[in-house]
Amino acid sequence: MEHMIGVRMKNPLESVVGSVISGLLLTLALVFFLKNFIVAGG
Repeated sequence: MEHMIGVRMKNPLESVVGSVISGLLLTLALVFFLKNFIVAGG
């Protein structure tokens, strides 16, 4: 159990940076989709 936890959480900074990057990518994708949807709808 401890070994698996150690493997999953190698570096707290890595997970934080990964979360921030993932959040930015999802936000950009959502904004891009909404812009296209609004332009197509208008």
